[in-house]
Amino acid sequence: MCPDMAQARLGELFGSETDDCPCGRPHRIPTLEADLRTGAFEQLPRMVDRFFPNGSVLCAADGNTWPAAGEAAVTMLRESGRPVGIHRVDPDSEPAHADRESVDALVIAIKGHRPAGLLAVGSGTINDICKSAATVTDCPLITVATAASMNGYPSAISALTDQGVKITEPCRPPVAIIADPEILSTAPARMAAAGFGDLLSKNASTADWLVGHHLFGEYFCGFSAAVAEAARINTNSPEGLSVLIEALLRSGLSMVLAGSSSPASGGEHLISHLWDMTAHWRGRSPALHGEQTGVATLISLGLYEKLLALDAGALRRRKESQPVAETPADFDAFIRKYFRDLADAVLPFARRKYLDGSALRQRRSNILSCWEKFRNAVGPVVIPAADSRSHLRAAGALWRAADLGISREELTFAYRYARWIRDRYTVLDLAADLGLLEEWEEEILNLV
Repeated sequence: MCPDMAQARLGELFGSETDDCPCGRPHRIPTLEADLRTGAFEQLPRMVDRFFPNGSVLCAADGNTWPAAGEAAVTMLRESGRPVGIHRVDPDSEPAHADRESVDALVIAIKGHRPAGLLAVGSGTINDICKSAATVTDCPLITVATAASMNGYPSAISALTDQGVKITEPCRPPVAIIADPEILSTAPARMAAAGFGDLLSKNASTADWLVGHHLFGEYFCGFSAAVAEAARINTNSPEGLSVLIEALLRSGLSMVLAGSSSPASGGEHLISHLWDMTAHWRGRSPALHGEQTGVATLISLGLYEKLLALDAGALRRRKESQPVAETPADFDAFIRKYFRDLADAVLPFARRKYLDGSALRQRRSNILSCWEKFRNAVGPVVIPAADSRSHLRAAGALWRAADLGISREELTFAYRYARWIRDRYTVLDLAADLGLLEEWEEEILNLV
């Protein structure tokens, strides 16, 4: 049964499937093996023999992950008798970017090399590039994790920048994952702190998932959410990295089980994605994904705290909110004004959320009709922003937007407009639909 699976040891989840979850949907985890033990890296030849029984291997790495584990992986495999090709995802010695161009370059390399399988050595960026390219070429993938910095290793989505917009697209997860704590510990401490920030965001994203379920009848599975919330970690403990990477993999599996990123990606991720998308406006480099989501989580949690403090009567007494634009044409002009060179890519998502005055009044009525049920469901999930900030600080993670290089202007812009870059409903939309997003702006943004 699903509830039992939610409490299962991580190793028991890989390759598992069930048809009797209370949510009514079957669940299957396509990643068949994950080795998180100290010394797991030495099992790479055995794992390759199991999943790539014949032929060569193509190893994808960058300038950081090659010395961390890539070179050793290639040497180990060649000594075991495997031909191995090498693909650098940052051929010009520039930082690699998870974008369409990088995926296309790897696709070309795979088609030219024709390996039995692809070996990804890296963390977030390499993981996303390799999963997408492996899916396009129908090439099995094994991943060697080099940092406990994010939760996407076993997920069935990849996050890419396409035409300037951060998107997620479905992909096939790796057949196997190696996450050796000895290798993870060689990554900068900043990356583990970012992983903690990414993990912490699940409290806000699960709340957003519940909002969509209660307001719009969207699919929700408590098993998937339980997997996302299954661990509490302290990165200062001796086993911190082992505990952290297990928690991150559980979070990644929650997305596989749900069939979407909903259990692990909500309004806090939209803010982070928008900071990525608009970095070029300021000429800055984005911070690590987990660093950004950790800070943005405080914004989402702060909004939830204030919303949950209101009962339905208090909301009914408030003045109704007004649409951001009276007509679809006015709304397009609104998006073009604020999103500038990104507008064409953002508009297809934003238009799905546009509400005129009549539709907004109906939305508000729908919210009020299920408000108490919503409060009862979401309240237990939300950790106070102050507590979450303390957790970030204890883990050595960033919690101020300024420490990310984010100006107050950028912070305000993302708070007001990040909701338009996806059609997913989040706490940003909920506060806006109730006319509270900008009213609470100063207080919420002072949290970070």
